[in-house]
Amino acid sequence: MTNENTKATDFETQAQSEQKHLAEQAQASQPEEEQSAPGSEPEKPAGGEEKDVPLVIEWREPDGFLWLSIRNFLLSVMTLGIYYFWGKTEVRRRIWRAIHVNGEPLEYTGTGWELFKGFLIVGIPLFVGFFLYGFFAAMVTGGQELLMDLMAIPLYLLVAWLVGLAIYRTWRYRLRRTRWRGIRGTLAGAPVTYANAYFITTLLMGLTLGWLMPWRARELHTIMTNDTRIGTSPLRLEPEPALRPLYKAFAPAWFMGVFFYGVTVLVFMTIADIARAREGLPPSGLSLFPSTIPTPVLLLSLLPLLLLVIWMWLRYSTRVSNWFAAHTRLHNGRFRLDLKPKDLFFLRLGNFFIALLSLGILLPFVQKRMARFIVTRLSFEGTVDFAKLTQATDSLEHSGEGLGEFFDIDAF
Repeated sequence: MTNENTKATDFETQAQSEQKHLAEQAQASQPEEEQSAPGSEPEKPAGGEEKDVPLVIEWREPDGFLWLSIRNFLLSVMTLGIYYFWGKTEVRRRIWRAIHVNGEPLEYTGTGWELFKGFLIVGIPLFVGFFLYGFFAAMVTGGQELLMDLMAIPLYLLVAWLVGLAIYRTWRYRLRRTRWRGIRGTLAGAPVTYANAYFITTLLMGLTLGWLMPWRARELHTIMTNDTRIGTSPLRLEPEPALRPLYKAFAPAWFMGVFFYGVTVLVFMTIADIARAREGLPPSGLSLFPSTIPTPVLLLSLLPLLLLVIWMWLRYSTRVSNWFAAHTRLHNGRFRLDLKPKDLFFLRLGNFFIALLSLGILLPFVQKRMARFIVTRLSFEGTVDFAKLTQATDSLEHSGEGLGEFFDIDAF
């Protein structure tokens, strides 16, 4: 009986919290003239009239993530997955509160209901549409494999465009639900513009066997950064920063990846020849390794190459993140990110085993580790004019991340 009362109290407290956040969002989404009506106090800038103030970004470790992970899992199971959206919201609120800028925590004002509603609005129609298209394709082609593959091409192209749209809308929702000293963020551009760029650059990536990856990253990051607003203050990416530093890390990783792929093909051809020899069949003649080598030895021989490939791609990934941060400006300063391949490798390795051994139950704990890793290595060089940090005036959507949830996109 005590447990039931405790659960009821928890849900009542959470419902009151949801109502409070919805009320705040409704007030923030009112037209500017309504918010500044006679008798009401106009919204002040985030820092009063302070100018040329340095930004100090800190991480303050939150408590209770282990229990929160277990609770979210149990309640999601008990509600057949519905509580997942409320659990994700609580994880974000705690992670956001752990990030302090000049001593003030960030605040996440999104709600579980918004995420759930967004998934219902977008996810169900898309699922039904894809199912009906597959059924129609099977009827038209009679189930012939080649014709089915041809019919699937338009669907793949649509998905590539929708993923770009989902990334932009997801990031916009999270910015709009993030506040610091009462000031929220937003994206000022059009999602379709980003989706078109994402789609075109995806096609070009395929045509160039991936060699446009650094260029594509710069183009997409430029759109997203230049559209980002902290209140009404824009972030900006320094115009056309040179790509040479990125290609210096990308080219070795690309060639090593191709080499690893070739060696892997030869190893599996050898394994196939070993199987043919056991059946008394002649070897294919396609493998370069002796078929007398034991299969476990062949597979283990790939491990050092695999680790080297992972290391080189992590080197490229950290170079990209550090490079973009160094070229992103706000007012009179720029960001600085100090990621190192070794640190990122051990973080991801640890996160992988935590998620694997806990069967996914500790994913919130993994997300906290990743957020801490980034924030503790992020800093700001220069100053910010707090007098310019005034509230964004665009309207807020009343559902969130439906498309992102459908494609399992996590921008954070």
